[in-house]
Amino acid sequence: MATATHERLGEVRRRIARLEVQAQRGTADAKSRLQPYIATVRRDEESARATAREHAAAVDERLEQLDNELELAEHRVAAEFAATEDQFTDAVDAELHRWDVYLDRMQVKAAARTGIERERAETAIADLRQRRISISKSLPDVGTAAGDGWRDAKTRVLAELDELKTEADAAKRSLSSGPKWSRSRR
Repeated sequence: MATATHERLGEVRRRIARLEVQAQRGTADAKSRLQPYIATVRRDEESARATAREHAAAVDERLEQLDNELELAEHRVAAEFAATEDQFTDAVDAELHRWDVYLDRMQVKAAARTGIERERAETAIADLRQRRISISKSLPDVGTAAGDGWRDAKTRVLAELDELKTEADAAKRSLSSGPKWSRSRR
């Protein structure tokens, strides 16, 4: 839960506690008249906490997705502008590692699905994993190319990474339309 929200809810809880203490000081009639007010704010406070927790999970998930996308983009930029074979292969290795993390997250979400939705998700993930493995296998070609031939191999690997990204984005869009793929869509 975000700090500001947590602090505000804490203050609300303290105010409710003060109201309860004050109401207890009153007569039986006063307590009876105040009870609906206190019950309402208690219920509303609990509802607000539940909503904050629910949205906090969605925000955390989105931030995790954003963090992964940023890392993919950072590694892709490093690969694009690599001036040496070593810089390039290091950047691509790092990007491929992030793709592993991305695909593992997709796999966890797919496991929560059932029936045809799960099959579709697992098929899409398997296709993406195959493409990722193919890129990994073509990476050594960069180091074995003679002279400036590594730049041609670099161009091929970058094109393969672009295809992987395009396919992953399409799979994400397609699978997100299902009811259980993203908590934020529920």
